[in-house]
Amino acid sequence: MAETFEQQILNVFGTTDIKKLRRISDDAAKYRKATTSIKSPAGRKNSFTNTQRAQILALQASGMDIAKIARTYNVSRQTIYNQINQAHHFSNDPDVQMRMNFMNRDQLCTAIDIDFKHEKIKICNYTNQIPLRAFGIIENPTWNDFERFLEDRCFPKSRDHAKTILKEMQLPFYDPLLIVEKTHGRMAGDHQWIMILKKEDQ
Repeated sequence: MAETFEQQILNVFGTTDIKKLRRISDDAAKYRKATTSIKSPAGRKNSFTNTQRAQILALQASGMDIAKIARTYNVSRQTIYNQINQAHHFSNDPDVQMRMNFMNRDQLCTAIDIDFKHEKIKICNYTNQIPLRAFGIIENPTWNDFERFLEDRCFPKSRDHAKTILKEMQLPFYDPLLIVEKTHGRMAGDHQWIMILKKEDQ
C-alpha cells in the first residue's frame, strides 16, 4: 500500500506538526546562510592549480595590478597574495631551490624543478603541444638537456659584439643561466619565455 504524503513527511522529518516543520525549515535556512558566509568573498573556492598560479604571476609580471587580477579570478586581493606566496613554495625537496616555468604568453607549458647541487631536474608538462614544451618529446631530461635548453633561450656565444651585450647586461662572462635570469629567455620569433621562481623561506 502506497504511503500517504503525510506519512512521507513523518518518515523524513520525524513529525507532522506544522510548528516543528517550520522550525526545521528555519534551522535549515540558517545553516545555508552560515555555510555561504565561509566561502571566499567573491563566492568561489580559494583553490588554484599550478597553471593558474603561473598565470597570476605572468599577469603580475606584465604590469597588471593585484586588484585587477583579483577581479579577473573573481576572488579577493588577499587570495591572490596567498596564491603568489604559495607559488614560491613549490617543492618539499630541500635541494630544489629554483623552479622555471616555461611559458607561452601567460600559459604554463612546462614546470622545471632544479637541483643544482646534484645537477638534476624534474619536469611536468602542462600542454599536449610538443613544440611548446621545454624539452619537446623528452619526458625525463638530463642535466645536459637542461643546459642545452638554456643555451637555446640565449643569444649565441659566438654572436658579434657578445662582450658588449654582456657588459650591457652587467654580466662578467657568458653564462646561459645568468643570461636567462636577465632576459627571461625571451627570443625573437616566438612568445615563449621563462618565469624563474626562487624558493622562499618556509
